[in-house]
Amino acid sequence: MGIIRQSFKRQLFAIFLTVTLILVIIGGVFTIQGFQARLKYDYEKKDIEQNTAINSLLQRDIELSEETLDLISKSDIIKNALTQSKNSSLTIYSELYNVSRRIRDFATVDIYQGDRCVFSTSARSLSNKLPLYYSVLEEAKNSKGEVIYALDPTESTKTGADLLIAKQIVEGNVPAFAIVRIEQTEIENRLRSNINAKDGFMLTDQFLRPFCLIGTAENGSELKSIRRNLFDGQAYNYNIENNVYMNEIGKTGLLSIYVTPPALGESAVKVGYQILTLEALFSVIVCLLVASRLSAYFSKPINTMASGMKRFRKGDFDAKIELSREDEFEQLAVGFNKMTSQLKQTMEERVEAERTINETRIEMMQAQLNPHFLYNTLDTIKWVAKANHVPEVATMAASLAGILRTSISERQFCPLSKELELVQNYCEIQKIRFDDKFDLTIDVPTEVMDAVIPKLILQPIVENAIIHGMDETENGHIYVAACRDNSGEKDLLKISVQDDGKGISDEMMLALNNDDVETLKGHLGLNNVNTIIRLYYGKEYGVMAFRPSQGGTVMIITLPYSEKEPKKKEERGEQ
Repeated sequence: MGIIRQSFKRQLFAIFLTVTLILVIIGGVFTIQGFQARLKYDYEKKDIEQNTAINSLLQRDIELSEETLDLISKSDIIKNALTQSKNSSLTIYSELYNVSRRIRDFATVDIYQGDRCVFSTSARSLSNKLPLYYSVLEEAKNSKGEVIYALDPTESTKTGADLLIAKQIVEGNVPAFAIVRIEQTEIENRLRSNINAKDGFMLTDQFLRPFCLIGTAENGSELKSIRRNLFDGQAYNYNIENNVYMNEIGKTGLLSIYVTPPALGESAVKVGYQILTLEALFSVIVCLLVASRLSAYFSKPINTMASGMKRFRKGDFDAKIELSREDEFEQLAVGFNKMTSQLKQTMEERVEAERTINETRIEMMQAQLNPHFLYNTLDTIKWVAKANHVPEVATMAASLAGILRTSISERQFCPLSKELELVQNYCEIQKIRFDDKFDLTIDVPTEVMDAVIPKLILQPIVENAIIHGMDETENGHIYVAACRDNSGEKDLLKISVQDDGKGISDEMMLALNNDDVETLKGHLGLNNVNTIIRLYYGKEYGVMAFRPSQGGTVMIITLPYSEKEPKKKEERGEQ
């Protein structure tokens, strides 16, 4: 496989050879199998028609025999002769010949009284005795007037037996029976003309005991295979090379089994596959010639392109591929040239961007020097205010210093306890500003105080409650609560900020709950909080709002609960 990959010519040859062989082999196999399937269908159709004709002949003979038995059972002359010994033999035979005239050319009728044949239409002597307590007479006796189909137990062989169609016509201590006898040779003679020379036919009872075996079925091998398959629980024609069609004749329990040879013999199939092999060898020769010509035509532009790419891999971003063609190779060359130009420009832009980032970092580090001066100034203002007995100024200075310290910190996350301290500092300033028009209650259990959250996400929510919720309230109240919810599949931290002010508008509530960025543009704080949370954790988290029935607004912040700060990109090993 490695040798093929090292040469484009060999690859091209392998592809042509593989595709051609696949097409030839699959096409040839499908052609042969399709021809077999079509031929099999046509032969099966003819076989089924032949089998139907044979079954129709047998069905007709059986129906005539049943009608004859029905006439005998209704004949008073025959019944009186059996029960009261009335009527002469001539009268009885005349009646018997009259009712059996339609079947006389292929069957004989025997009248049994007990196990002894007393009347018969056979030209020979009277038929043999039949056992009264088993076989056909016993079945007829127990069938209560129904017609019974059985073989003659006195003359049964491996190759067949006479077919007996019996019916009880007189009950009593000495019952009487009418039996239509179709001899084995008569069945064979009637059916042989309807069977092709290469076909076979078997007529059996429901236990697969044969009445006759005709044609290729005379050796009984197919019958043995059918018995074995049914005994093993397989389909009756399982693993039999010939086609076998088995049908029940009406509701008689008799089975007709028609056997035909396969539509296409093994020798014909072998010839087809030999032709397919020759086609495959011819395809290999053609592939060799075509592949050698095509590889020479394609290898020149490919070598040129390979040379240009080799220069590019060595760092020559000015490498270009020049081809005087108008096909796909020309398009590849043009695309390669554009790619190298764009990559060169991108590299230059990246270097410039790195320089800009470094300059920005320097500016940020320089800007961090200013807060130390601001902290000292605010601390000085606080002590001056205390010295001059101005507590409001001292409180505002101390609170503002705490807020400033958190906002300028390089850390992007903080514990919930620190965020709540910032909210308290902010509310201390706003209380002085609004002349104590509201108070703040924080109800957060100790066990969630260590939860880590993005910094500065509560202050904008509380600010929104003060500015927009308390502008028409004299004694407002803001209630901040938090809880851990791990009842579902996820471990969540839920923080709520509730005020008793005028309540959020429907438009704002809908925009916030649906993350409508356009509507939230005028509320930068809420929009920023929602955006920060979803950028960090995903769109299933964020800020939701609703109006309680008692008035006011409730803002609920939903975050994944964690007591560890999320890893930064470089700490996760990402580029």
